[in-house]
Amino acid sequence: MNCPNCGTNNLDNASVCVNCGRSLMGGAAQSYTPPPPPSYGTPGGGEYGGGPAAPGTVPNYLVQSIIVTLCCCLPLGVVAIIFSAQVNSKLAAGDIAGARDASQKAKMFAWIGFGLGIVAMIIWFAMSGTAVLQGIRDAQANR
Repeated sequence: MNCPNCGTNNLDNASVCVNCGRSLMGGAAQSYTPPPPPSYGTPGGGEYGGGPAAPGTVPNYLVQSIIVTLCCCLPLGVVAIIFSAQVNSKLAAGDIAGARDASQKAKMFAWIGFGLGIVAMIIWFAMSGTAVLQGIRDAQANR
């Protein structure tokens, strides 16, 4: 059955056009208005001010957490990954405050892990350099 309004081909038993929403039953025209998308926040505005937030506005820091886990500090990286994973599930449940809290914790643990990883690498290079220099001095002293 073709829609008299837009010409879209619909199923023979359809009562409403799948394209324009007009009634196919010959009576008065009816239109379908889809419901508005869900709101992810409360009035107030701003990314962290309690305003409406789309799922993409609260960062989850998952990539940074994985990099910290692999390259810098395993224990704190794992904690950051756990908090990162909580962000999207809390957004889906409508818990904006919880998602922001988990996002901030993921960011904090990722940065702390990154900092500790850098400090550990500096200490390791310093100790390695000291050992190499000591080996050179010992080799020169034994000549």
